[in-house]
Amino acid sequence: MREEAKSGILVVGHGSRRKEANDDVREAARMIGNRGGFPLVEAAFLEIERPDVEEGFKRLIERGTCYVTVHPYFLSPGRHTRGDLPRKVGDVATCYPGVSYQITEPLSAHPLVIEASIARIRETEISSSEVGSVCAARPGKAYLVGAGPGDPLLLTLRARDLLASCDVVVYDYLVDPEVFCFASSQAERIYVGKVGGGRNTSQAEISRLLILHAREGKRVVRLKGGDPFLFGRGGEEAMALFDAGIPFEVVPGISSALAVPAYAGIPLTHRDVSSSVAILTGASSRDVDDVSATLADLSRAETIVVLMGVANLQVIADDLIACGRDPETPAAVIRWGSYETQQTIVGTLQSIAREAEAFAMRPPGVIIIGEVVRLRGRLKWFEKETTSSAESVGKHLEEFAEKSA
Repeated sequence: MREEAKSGILVVGHGSRRKEANDDVREAARMIGNRGGFPLVEAAFLEIERPDVEEGFKRLIERGTCYVTVHPYFLSPGRHTRGDLPRKVGDVATCYPGVSYQITEPLSAHPLVIEASIARIRETEISSSEVGSVCAARPGKAYLVGAGPGDPLLLTLRARDLLASCDVVVYDYLVDPEVFCFASSQAERIYVGKVGGGRNTSQAEISRLLILHAREGKRVVRLKGGDPFLFGRGGEEAMALFDAGIPFEVVPGISSALAVPAYAGIPLTHRDVSSSVAILTGASSRDVDDVSATLADLSRAETIVVLMGVANLQVIADDLIACGRDPETPAAVIRWGSYETQQTIVGTLQSIAREAEAFAMRPPGVIIIGEVVRLRGRLKWFEKETTSSAESVGKHLEEFAEKSA
């Protein structure tokens, strides 16, 4: 009989680029140790995240373990628990001849997991019967829903509930496909994206689709990037629905004008730097002169946010300088804000267009102009997270390549 103190538990998760998922595995390992009375427990990951299986195994050995129980934490019972994990553990164990190990069966088919799943389903059914009439989409009604700036986790609860209960989703180019994990698999998806210089769906056709499906008694979600009423043509669509006698609801979303600067570490206001903000579009349904005239009216705002203005960046910068803004005013351009691929460049009004061209910055992008841009050096939290994650993945791949060579 082995001594309990010499036994160690290695809890192995899959590994994700999302910190929250990896933290869940670490917390599960901690709770297993505490509630199970196991003195030696380590968390490890099959891929992407560290420590990997080899490192976790080694940590247990260094802590005095001579018998390792490897527990696959909700890994798929096929390739992962029957193939990848046994192979990796077997390779590692050959380096420690005096140590034995075993791998537990996967959790997926355990009777208690099945029972817990049934309990959760029944809880949800009860919850749905109580609040479903309030949260679910209604037949024959259209919902103009903001999808936020990109990251699906920034979707509102109301938007999530409507997606889950609708029959038709009419969506834009800037809507992240991952958002559809919240939608019913039975819902029809209609793409009506508008891309500058590419094939576009006319506004009249979009309004026609909304009215058509609502009149058929369907529950219609019009999913728009950002907020539907901030440069999203939501007002035009709401007017079309009103004129057609279709009931509608507007569900605000987090606008990229607010979220993207925050993800780049740029507060739009700061007591010591800025107490006014102007938000405008850098594209106009009329002509560039309209954009220039708007800039002239708003140029005195301490912080200026320009959406859809990357293509006119040089004109915007020149117009602001002509209106009296200091050419050395800090400026930033953020592309694909809130996505893992977010890019940010910083310059001045005088240099920002050249900087953007040098880095081949293209739409979609948000432009911020003002002294608040200087705060980014200390506040760029999101890009530090994604860089750290990318470096971790890169190091893992390099080590894997060295071992495979």
